[in-house]
Amino acid sequence: MSGFRSEIAGLRALAVTAVVLFHLKVEAFQGGFVGVDVFFVISGYLISRNILNDLQANRFSFAEFYSRRIRRIFPALIFTVLITYLVGALWCSPLMFLDVAKEGTHALLSIANIQYWRESHAYFARSSDELALLHCWSLSAEEQFYAAWPLLLVIAHKLGRPFATVAVASLASLLAAAAYASSDSSAVFFLTPFRVYEFGCGALTIFAERTLVRPATRDVLSVAGILIICISTIVLRSDTPGLPLAILGPCLGTSAVIIGGSKTAGARVLSHPIAIGLGAISYSVYLCHWPIIYYGQFIFGESARTVAGTILILLTILAVGALMNLVVERPFLRRSSQPTGNFRKAFIVFASIVLPIVALTHLTFLQKGLDWRITGAQRQIARLQSFPTGADIEPVNGPVAFQLVGDSHAVQYEAGLSIVRRRLGANMEILGGSNCPILYGVTLRTSRERQRCIEIRDRSLARIEQASVPMIFVQSWATYDDSQIDYDSSTDLAETKGSYRKLKGALEATMKRFAMMGKRVLLLGAQVNAECSFDRARLLPGPLPHAPLPPCLPGFRAAAAAFGEPFNAMLEEIQARSPRAIELLKPVDYLCDSTCPTMDGKLWLYFDPGHFTVAGSYFMSGRIEEPVARFLLSANEHKACGSLNRTVDSPPSDCLPDPAGSRN
Repeated sequence: MSGFRSEIAGLRALAVTAVVLFHLKVEAFQGGFVGVDVFFVISGYLISRNILNDLQANRFSFAEFYSRRIRRIFPALIFTVLITYLVGALWCSPLMFLDVAKEGTHALLSIANIQYWRESHAYFARSSDELALLHCWSLSAEEQFYAAWPLLLVIAHKLGRPFATVAVASLASLLAAAAYASSDSSAVFFLTPFRVYEFGCGALTIFAERTLVRPATRDVLSVAGILIICISTIVLRSDTPGLPLAILGPCLGTSAVIIGGSKTAGARVLSHPIAIGLGAISYSVYLCHWPIIYYGQFIFGESARTVAGTILILLTILAVGALMNLVVERPFLRRSSQPTGNFRKAFIVFASIVLPIVALTHLTFLQKGLDWRITGAQRQIARLQSFPTGADIEPVNGPVAFQLVGDSHAVQYEAGLSIVRRRLGANMEILGGSNCPILYGVTLRTSRERQRCIEIRDRSLARIEQASVPMIFVQSWATYDDSQIDYDSSTDLAETKGSYRKLKGALEATMKRFAMMGKRVLLLGAQVNAECSFDRARLLPGPLPHAPLPPCLPGFRAAAAAFGEPFNAMLEEIQARSPRAIELLKPVDYLCDSTCPTMDGKLWLYFDPGHFTVAGSYFMSGRIEEPVARFLLSANEHKACGSLNRTVDSPPSDCLPDPAGSRN
C-alpha cells in the first residue's frame, strides 16, 4: 500500500498526543514517552518502503534520498532552535543560556542524543526539566538512522535478502538493548544502535502486510494495535523493569495498525478529521511542544503547572504547531515530495544556513552564556547560587598549611573555608574528586567513573603521604554502601544495599595509616540534606524576570539527626580509637537548632538536596569556623614551632608565620 494512509496520520496524532501529555505530567500518561517509539516504527516503515520500492524500480538515488530528508526535517528544526535560542537570550541566566546554546549546536549537528547520553553520567547531571531542547535527542537518533539505513537496504537488496537482513539487524539491536538496560539505561534510551529494532519493526511490517490479506484478521490487528498503544501509555513507566522488551508492545501495536490498513474499524477511528489534522502538524507540534513547556514553566513558575496553566500551554502548543506547519514546514514539505535534481545545491543551501547558526550557538557556549546580558549585582547572585568550585577560592600567598580531602562533599566547603584560611593566613590544598571515595583499597563497583576514581584516589593518597600537614576529611558517606564499592580486604562481604561494612573497614584502615604517619584529621560527619523542589535554572537571574522558586522550607533537626546517626556513630567509633589523631565534627550540631535552615534571606543554601551553594558554603563555614580554626591551631601544638603547621614541601624546621599575628 502506498500514497496517503489515513490510519498512519492518525497514529502520528496518537503518538504526539501521548508525548505532549507525558511532558505536561498529566498523571494518566506516565507512559506517554512511547509516542516516540510509535514515531520510530512509522519512520522505519515509510522510509524502508520508499527505498525498497525505488530499488525494485531501479530508481533509487542516495542524493535524492538525502535531499528530501534535509528538506523534510531541517527547516522546522532550524526554526525551533533559533526561537529557543532567542527566548533564552531574553530570559536565561548565563549558565542556563550556555546550556541552551550547547543543546542547539548538538541538535543542528544531529548528535544531541550522544551528548545527552554522555552528560547523563555527569555527577551533577541535569534533569529533563532543565534541558530546553531535550526532545531533539529523538531527531538526532532518527537522522543517524537515515544515515546508515539506506546503505544497509541497498546491500540487502543486491544480496536478495532484504527481509533476513532487517530481521537480523533488528534482533541484534533488541538483544543489545536488553543486555545493556541494567548497566547503562541512558545509553539504551538515547543511542541509535539500541533503537534500530524499533525502526526495523517498521521495516518488517512491509513484509508482514504482504502476507495478511483476510479482512477479519486485519480488523483484529488494527483494533488490538490501538489498544496496545493506549494501554502502554498508561501502564508503562520510565523505570519499568525490562523496558526495551516492554516497548516492543507499542512497537508491535503500531505495526499491527499499519498491517491492518485503511479500511478497518481501527483505521476509521484513527481517520477522524481531527486526528488526521493533528497528524498533519504532528512534526511541528513535536518540535515546539517541549520548548513551550520548558519556558512556560520557567517564566511563569507554579502557575504554569496548574490545570488552567496546563490547558493554556496545551493550546499554545497546538497554535504554534499549526502556524509552524503552515509557514515553515509545509512549503518545504511540498518541495521534499518532488525530485530535487541537484543534491549539491540543496546541501550548500542547507550548510549556508546551519553552519552560521552553529557558529553562533557554539560561540555563545564558549563565551559562557554571554554574561554581559545581566548586571553586576545579578552576576553576584548567580555566583552565590552556584555550586562552590576552586574559582571561589581567594589565593593566600605562602605554602600549603592544611588539606581538604574527599569527594563533592569536600568541594562544597572550598568557598566557605576560604574565610578561615584568610584569617589564619593559611593555604589549603584540595584533594579528591566528585563521587570518588578517597580510601585505601576502595573502588567503585560498576560506575563508568571507576578508573577515573582509582587514579584520583591514588594521586590524592600519594600527596597526603608526602605532606606533614593536618587534613579535613569528608565524604558523601551515604553514597558508598556495600553495593556501590569494593574493598580489597572484604571480598567475602555481600554487595548489600544499605550496609556499610566495607566503608567502615576501609575507613578504619585508612585512619589507622594516617595516624601512623602522624597526621591530624578532622572528620566531618553526615551531610544535612534539604527536602525541597530543586529547579536550578530558576535560582539564577536572567535579563528579564522569571518566577522564583517557592521558598525552601527548613528541615527538622530530629529528622536530620536520624538520617545521619548511622554514619556519625560509625565515625564516632573510629574517632574514639585514635582520639589524639582524629577529631569529629558533626554538621547537624552546627547547622541546626530545632530546625535546619535552607535559606539565608532570599538566597538558597542548597544547590541540590545534598550539596551547598556558594552561599550555603559561606553560611555553614561561618557556623563551624571556630572548631575548624581550633583544630588547625591544635594540630600546630604538636609541632616543634609556633606556626600553624610545617609546609608540604619544606623541611620540618621551617614554619609558617604565627597565625595569631595574621588575625590582627
